[in-house]
Amino acid sequence: MNSEFSVSRIELASHSDGVRDLRPCLIGTAWSRLPSRRVTRVDDAYNRRAVRTPTIRYARSSTGESIAFHVVGHGPAVVLLFPYHVNHLALNWRVPLHRGATQFLARYFTVINLDFSGAGMSERRAADFSLQSFAGDIDAVLGDLGIARAALCAMGAAGLMACYFASHAPQRVSSVALLQAGDSEANRRVLSLRHVDPDVEAHVRGALLGGLDDHVNAAALAAVARAALDPDSLRSWEKLLDEIDLLSLAAAMDTPALCIHAADDELVRPTAAQALVQKIRRATPMIVPGKSGMDIWRNRSAMHKLASFIARNFEVDLDVVGAAKSSRERRSSTRPASLSEREVEVLRRVAVGRTNQQIAEELFISLNTVSYHLRHIFAKTRAANRTEAASFAHRHGLS
Repeated sequence: MNSEFSVSRIELASHSDGVRDLRPCLIGTAWSRLPSRRVTRVDDAYNRRAVRTPTIRYARSSTGESIAFHVVGHGPAVVLLFPYHVNHLALNWRVPLHRGATQFLARYFTVINLDFSGAGMSERRAADFSLQSFAGDIDAVLGDLGIARAALCAMGAAGLMACYFASHAPQRVSSVALLQAGDSEANRRVLSLRHVDPDVEAHVRGALLGGLDDHVNAAALAAVARAALDPDSLRSWEKLLDEIDLLSLAAAMDTPALCIHAADDELVRPTAAQALVQKIRRATPMIVPGKSGMDIWRNRSAMHKLASFIARNFEVDLDVVGAAKSSRERRSSTRPASLSEREVEVLRRVAVGRTNQQIAEELFISLNTVSYHLRHIFAKTRAANRTEAASFAHRHGLS
């Protein structure tokens, strides 16, 4: 417990106009001591530092929206899902705990993160607002990458999307990890504050998730919350949260699931996690010390167990996957022009005259992904066209 103050409980009240309010009751301090605009300046200074965001790419959903995503790492695919109302690809990468967790998992896996339609960096006009459309967003990104099967790792309310996708496309999901998932009236009431004062809601959420004694993560999370949704998407999301029953979705899922929960979380109570575990046929519960889902990222043992669970359900050994990554990194030092392993594979095929379609078929990737790699190959090798790229490959023994 922080020596100066702590959130002891959550008091839920209602204004006379019917707008519900959430007031964390603080011991030993005033409301003004919550992370505020003073802390936001720390966040702004942090964001200006050279934190390089992974390349943002776009897939096209079946209804025509552009879905933003990025990819980090190599190995079996893991789709990392953050709550719809607290996700923005560029800003999420500036949350040190989120970035560190992603980079840890990327030691062993290809980690994919996306903004669902209507949120973050994806197209804000959502033609259809439903779990089916969100599942279509995941499908579009996996299709763009040429990935047939992936693990899903979902935090908080993103568990709705994970359970829906796993129950409707079980052949495409190896396992599901649910972090701090469970029904939460408190979370809905915190979210309702965003209609009244988005800044207040952002600061409250940042403090509850990041921790009152971790100003950098709390302020970075507040920045994500402020930018995640437009008012129309927020109202649609709240309506969906009210209408959809997570427990029913979980009961329909027959995929191996790991449910990780912080023991002292007051936003999503452990009792909600227990109810979720009881509904999932193949669930493994894990309780870790902490007050929010972000404490799972802080727990090294929990992260290793999460990675082992994902690897086991891909029927691979985590140590073997890690060794393969180390081998790739050693080989990368001998690749010219800082080309990635996949870029070398594409360039070798360009050098022997393969078309984009043939490369896509041989490497089990989409045409868009081939074009993406070629753009990077041309830039790194300073080639103006395929002929010059092939010449580069011949000179460096890659053909």
